[in-house]
Amino acid sequence: MGVSGNAPLITDSRFSVQQVTPDQGQRILQARAIDVFINGTNLASRPDDRSQYAVYALKLYLKKEEVQRITSAYPYDQSFPLRVGIYTLNPIPPSAAAGSNAGANPGAVSTTPDETIIPSLTPPPTPFVQVLVSLLYILPVTFISIFFTSSFMDEKINRRLTTLLSTPVTPLQIILGKMLPYLLFATGATTLIAFITHASVALAIAIFTPATLFIFAIYLMVPLFYRTFKDTTFIAMLVTTMTTAFLVFPAMFTGTSELAYLSPLALAVKMYRGEPFGWREYLFPSLPMLVVFGLALYAGTCLLNEEFLMAYRSLTRKMLDAVYLVLHGSRPSIAIPVFSLLLVPVVYLGQVVILVFASNLPPGVMLGGVLAAAALVEETVKSVGIFTLVEKGAVRSLRAILGLSFLSAAGFLLSEKLLVFLSISAVSQIPLAGILFSSGGLFLVPLAAHFLFTSLVCLLAGKTRLPYRYALLLAALAHAFYNYMLLLHA
Repeated sequence: MGVSGNAPLITDSRFSVQQVTPDQGQRILQARAIDVFINGTNLASRPDDRSQYAVYALKLYLKKEEVQRITSAYPYDQSFPLRVGIYTLNPIPPSAAAGSNAGANPGAVSTTPDETIIPSLTPPPTPFVQVLVSLLYILPVTFISIFFTSSFMDEKINRRLTTLLSTPVTPLQIILGKMLPYLLFATGATTLIAFITHASVALAIAIFTPATLFIFAIYLMVPLFYRTFKDTTFIAMLVTTMTTAFLVFPAMFTGTSELAYLSPLALAVKMYRGEPFGWREYLFPSLPMLVVFGLALYAGTCLLNEEFLMAYRSLTRKMLDAVYLVLHGSRPSIAIPVFSLLLVPVVYLGQVVILVFASNLPPGVMLGGVLAAAALVEETVKSVGIFTLVEKGAVRSLRAILGLSFLSAAGFLLSEKLLVFLSISAVSQIPLAGILFSSGGLFLVPLAAHFLFTSLVCLLAGKTRLPYRYALLLAALAHAFYNYMLLLHA
């Protein structure tokens, strides 16, 4: 370990400390002659395991030294900083317990604590047990959703859905009729688990109903897009793995980071801890999930026709056909901004999932990967509707493409701002998350940026021979660079 300037004194024999100059410290750190370089209050390290382990050991040492410094420097009758002293009772000797004075002296207490804990320096325990109990609510819903998908797929393959569509029953009634028994069973399972685990049944239902509807929304899309049980089974297992990871992983940080509220399981953890939470914490994970469910129901009613269900096409082709069916029959000037506005919660969920899982990557990889992936998701949502209408011939002129690009950007930005308003403050305080979710905090500048990138995709894909995926990639890279510049000035 190299130190320079006014660095903290390190007396632990496990660390080999040497005085170096700033230039020398940086040089020998990269040459692996030292593992950590401390220059005054600044610390430099390498991304390899050895250097990171040294940083972690140094943090533990400095924390221990800080606790000892506070314990000796501040009188115990002062209220700040808060300290908790742990005293150990001396056990009563067996001979004394057998004598006539047994119980008279429960044990002498030392005048100084055996251990001092400073809560501000002590992270809360990982809520492993509460997350495990909360996961019990999700597992039955997942299995029930798989049965729902299999049942839907069986009726699709055996063409019983075609028979139902020829009856005086609406597609929405068919979907809800298929889904309702499984939803009732899922609600019953939630009620039973809450009763067995001595939790509030009403609160448990309020917490897990949005998550249940979100899972059913995803599993509703699977049989609509795939035609064989083999494909459906593979996608269903993939969806199960991803949704479980999305729900469980953030909840493990309950109490340490408010990004844990990305998952409703964090609310369940607080429920079992007896801790309150506000309406913002509840709406943060719940509202996007409810919007996704509503969008899935509407999309399902548009896609529930024999031609779409039984067509053998690639997944990307079927997705574009699905977008066209959703937008078909409405005025483009109304359908496009509404489409972008309503899909922002889907983008929001996608971006927070990217943010959570990328947090374990090295900083450089995380920054580039998150910005590129988030920009790709945004540009897809804003441009796919316009591109589909252009491809189908519903929109042809340059003026119409630019006008729809502006309306799509405006609808997207409006919904984005509303979601940021509902989000808990901790998310907006993270620089990278603030760039992803608030587009820089202004209105005219992000509106112009959204319009520029969306029109770039639509013009390249609609007026040139450049394939849509390449136009989308170019616009996403430009958008990622724009976000990066915002981040530098944040």
